[in-house]
Amino acid sequence: MKHSKMVMGLLVVLLALGSFGLAVAQDVPAASLIIWSQDGDVNNAVLAEQFQVWADAVAPGSTLEIVQKETEVLRNDLLTAGLAGSGLPDMVLGPNDAIGVFVDAGLLQPLDDMFDLAEYPFNIGAAQVGGETYGIPTNAGNHLMLMYNKSLVDKAPDTWEELVATAKAVEEANPGVRGFAYNLNEPFWFLPFVHGFGGGTYDADGNMVLDSQAWVDAYQFVQDLKFKERIVPEECDYACADGLFKEGSAAMIINGDWAIGDYLNTENSPALGEENLGLAPWPKLPNGERPKPFTAGKFISIPVSVEGDNLEAVKSFVTWLTTDPGAVEAYALGTSRLPAIAEVEVDPEANPILAASAEALMTGVGMPADPTLRCMWDSVRPQLEGVMSNSTTPADAAVEAQISAEECIEG
Repeated sequence: MKHSKMVMGLLVVLLALGSFGLAVAQDVPAASLIIWSQDGDVNNAVLAEQFQVWADAVAPGSTLEIVQKETEVLRNDLLTAGLAGSGLPDMVLGPNDAIGVFVDAGLLQPLDDMFDLAEYPFNIGAAQVGGETYGIPTNAGNHLMLMYNKSLVDKAPDTWEELVATAKAVEEANPGVRGFAYNLNEPFWFLPFVHGFGGGTYDADGNMVLDSQAWVDAYQFVQDLKFKERIVPEECDYACADGLFKEGSAAMIINGDWAIGDYLNTENSPALGEENLGLAPWPKLPNGERPKPFTAGKFISIPVSVEGDNLEAVKSFVTWLTTDPGAVEAYALGTSRLPAIAEVEVDPEANPILAASAEALMTGVGMPADPTLRCMWDSVRPQLEGVMSNSTTPADAAVEAQISAEECIEG
């Protein structure tokens, strides 16, 4: 309850802040706009407030109709409207997951020439398909990071060598407590290691590459964590790591920013709360690089049907909402999200948890919106399971994942 009151109090202050520093042209024609939003009623209320701030200062008389739609409903309705050739909104607000689908259907405009994409250093890649950008981030996040229990770990380890030593020390000093746990068979938790070793999902030409040396090195590294260092449980999925951490039976885990609120709630996480929850970037690998988690967030896209005065108004409003410091503070921080621009920082004294999450975010890479990404997830998963059961070698896993992904893409 204390945390909720703090957030609401911050929200009231930040809504006022949003009325200053309008960083857009003042001659935008009035427009009546419609946005389909997946962001939820509470956050949509903040969006409405900020639109009014923009409209009063930049385009008096403009209106915004916000239509709340759940993820799958929004996806299906947009595809249906596109097929019908009418009924598309002026803006679409949601996660990056469906952007690739909408691009394939020819429903979104490329935004590279409409916005200064250099403003968004953290997660713009999550809205890019085929080298073009189809969404502007309103916030950043959805990233994995190291989380630790301060009652068991004094300081976050900065390297994996330190993490291994810390985990073993914790287990020796606290019988029954695991030093480290994570969702070891889930590719989303594995990809950061690949990125840290210099690999990725696609090459410069957009071809999927899952068999590079970086993939082999990453498979080998996680296999060694389990079978050589023996610091992770024999079998541990998300529920396993999450539950152990909440009850104080795991000192350190890897998890995403979505779990922070739950870990701050001592009713749900009796071993944690504000006093004991610590966050940090991933520890450095032996090559000196940190694993790089995928980052995403929420994005505003513009359908192909938007033109004329409405398009000018949308460009102006989205630019202001996502780059004006006051607006970003009101809409991103005001809804307990991280900003997608570097100019707005989280005060570590006022909110050390969110500040630590922001530090971890800066180590990430944008998650591609390419619909073929599903082929990567599905191809890597069984190979990762084989590596983590010691029934598949890292080299074979990389080769087989590439073969499976190519077959998936070819259909």
